[in-house]
Amino acid sequence: MIRTLFLALIAVFFMAAPRGAFGQDAAPGTAQGATRISPDEAVELAVKNNLGLEQKRISVSTKQRASAYSWNKFVPTVNLSGGANINSSAADVSGDFATPSITKQSQTSASTAFQGQAQVQLAINFALFEAVNYLKMDYESGRLSLEQAKLQMERDVRKSYFNIMLLEEQVKQLKESQRNAEEQAVSAETQYRAGRQPELSYLQARVNVETMKPSIDQAVNGLRLAKSNFAMTLGLPLDTDFELFLPVESIKYFPLDMEDLVRQAKGNNPDIQVQKQQLRTLQSQRKAQVYQKWTPNLSIGWSGGFSSNDSDTGVDTNLGKTKQKQSTASTNSSITLGLSWMVSSLLPFGPDAQSIKDLDDNVKTLSIALAQAEQGSELDITNKVYSLEQIRSNIEAQRATAQLAERSYNETLRAYSNGLQSLLQAQNADLQLRNARLNLYQQESNYLQGLIDLEYSIGAPFGSLMTRAE
Repeated sequence: MIRTLFLALIAVFFMAAPRGAFGQDAAPGTAQGATRISPDEAVELAVKNNLGLEQKRISVSTKQRASAYSWNKFVPTVNLSGGANINSSAADVSGDFATPSITKQSQTSASTAFQGQAQVQLAINFALFEAVNYLKMDYESGRLSLEQAKLQMERDVRKSYFNIMLLEEQVKQLKESQRNAEEQAVSAETQYRAGRQPELSYLQARVNVETMKPSIDQAVNGLRLAKSNFAMTLGLPLDTDFELFLPVESIKYFPLDMEDLVRQAKGNNPDIQVQKQQLRTLQSQRKAQVYQKWTPNLSIGWSGGFSSNDSDTGVDTNLGKTKQKQSTASTNSSITLGLSWMVSSLLPFGPDAQSIKDLDDNVKTLSIALAQAEQGSELDITNKVYSLEQIRSNIEAQRATAQLAERSYNETLRAYSNGLQSLLQAQNADLQLRNARLNLYQQESNYLQGLIDLEYSIGAPFGSLMTRAE
C-alpha cells in the first residue's frame, strides 16, 4: 500500500512538472513579490541608469558642443583700450602791465583729453578649415562609440537575462529532485521498518538526499549572485528579485544565409563602424597638422584710434573777465596684412616632420587593424553560424533524449511498482530524466544567446532573428 502511494505521488509530480525547455508553458519559479520584467524593459533600464554610459554621454555632449561652435575659429581677436587725462591750473600775476589800468591779473586753465584705441586681428591658415572638419568627425566618432556601448550593453543584458532563466531552471530541477529524493527516503524508511526492504536501501536513499544539498546551495548562491549583478547593471537595488519570462511563444529555427550575413556584418557591425570613423578622424587630424606646419599663415589686422583735447583758459583782471576755449580732435586707422611661413618645419629631420610621420604610422596601423577586423568578421560570422547549426542539431538530439528518458523513467517506475527494479534504479531514472530536461533547456538558452551575438555582429535589431519566421 505504501509503495503504491509513493509511486502515485511521483507519477503525479512528473505529470505536473514543467518540461524545462524554452517555448513551453511553464516558467521558472520566482519568489512572491518579484519584479516582473521583460528583456526590452531590462535593456531600457540598463541604458538609462548605467553610470558607464552616462560618462560616455557627457563626453559626446562635449564633442557635440565643440562641433556646433567649430566656426568660432574664424572669430577675430578684438582689443579695446581707452583713457582720459584732466589737468587744471591757476595763477595770480601782479606788476607792470602794458595796459596802465590793469593792476592785477589772475589766470586759470583747464584741459581734458580723451583717447581710445581698437585692434582687430585675424590669423588664417588652411589648418583652420580642416580643424572644423576634424571637430565634426570627432563628434561623429564619439556618437558611434556611444551607440556601440549601448549595443554592447543591450547584448550583455539580454544574454544575462536568459542565463538567469537557465540558472533558475537549474535550481528548480535540483530542488524538485531533492523533494523527490526526500519522498523516496521516507518511503524507503517506512518499508525498511516494515521489514519489506533492507536497511541498505534506506541508507542509500538518505545519502542521495544529503549529497544533493551542497549542489543546491551552490546553485542558489550562483543564482543570487547573478541576479545581484543583473540588478546593479539595471541600476536597481542589489536585493531585487526578478520574474523573467521568454518574450516569444517558441523558438523559431530558420536557415542562415552565410554570404548575406557576412555582407551585413561588414556594412553594419558596430565595432567595424567605430574603427572606420576613428580612421577618418585620424586622417583629418593628420591633414590639419600638415596644413598647420607646411603652409603659410596669413594675418589680417585693423587698428584705429581717436583723441580729443578740450582746454579752457580764463583771465581775471580789474577790468573784467575774459575766457578762451579751444577744442581739438583727431582719428587714425590702419590695415595690416602679413604673411609668415615657418620654413624650418619643412626640414625632414625636424620635429614637425617627425610628428607627421608618426601620424602616418598611426594611420597605417589603424588601416591594418580595420582590414583585419573586416576579414575577421567573415570568420566570426562563419563560426557563429556553424555554432548555431550545431546547437540546433544538439537541441533536436537532446529533445529525443528527453523523450527517451521520460519513457525509461515511466517503464522503470512501472517495474519498480511490480518489484522488478530497485529503489536505486528508480532514482537513477529520475536523475537521468531531469538531466535530460535541463540539458535541453540549456541548449535552447545557448541558441538564444547565440542569436543575440549574431544580431550584434551583423548590426541587426535585437530580437529580429529570434522572431523571424522560418
